[in-house]
Amino acid sequence: MNNMKFDKTSFLKSIINTCELEDFSGIEVAVLGYSNSGKSSLLNVLTNNKKLARVSKLPGRTRTINIFNVTSDFRMIDFPGYGYSTINLLTKKLLDKSLFFYLRHRLCLHGVVILSDIRYSLKLLDLKILKILQKRLVSILFVLTKSDKISKQKKIIQISQIRKKISILNMDITVLSFSKFSKLDISVIRYHLSLWYHLFYNR
Repeated sequence: MNNMKFDKTSFLKSIINTCELEDFSGIEVAVLGYSNSGKSSLLNVLTNNKKLARVSKLPGRTRTINIFNVTSDFRMIDFPGYGYSTINLLTKKLLDKSLFFYLRHRLCLHGVVILSDIRYSLKLLDLKILKILQKRLVSILFVLTKSDKISKQKKIIQISQIRKKISILNMDITVLSFSKFSKLDISVIRYHLSLWYHLFYNR
């Protein structure tokens, strides 16, 4: 199996609510995570395009849902970082409602990438999202970002603890550590996304 060419990824558009999404005959992969979990950095290194996703210096400021075309039949949906307190309560509720509706009902959703800072334990909203996905037949990558900021021993411990907490859900979830400075880590993410694509179209 050949990896997909992620360097051809292009920005399609931004929307405010998932109800604005039109029907799509291809597959979508949702990219989720708390604010400052490294979503923009991952998208930029994944596609080898430093300008693809804007990296904000003020976490929680991005409120749009950004859509990127990897190919004509495969796209990534980058959701605003959740759980940050700079936005008002009403806006937060609307964003969460839009996300949860998408995860429950979007027919072309076939994969979810959840990013979490490896320095912290599993958070409640991540767990809630995983429980929502229990009822969906979608592939899931749980990516522990910023692994370059801790020691190798600490990284092993954190990965083990996260896997243990997730295991109670009895779901098939791949847990990976990730550093934007590691070419191997980037290749592994590309491999998994390419695998999802090929498995879907070779069913």
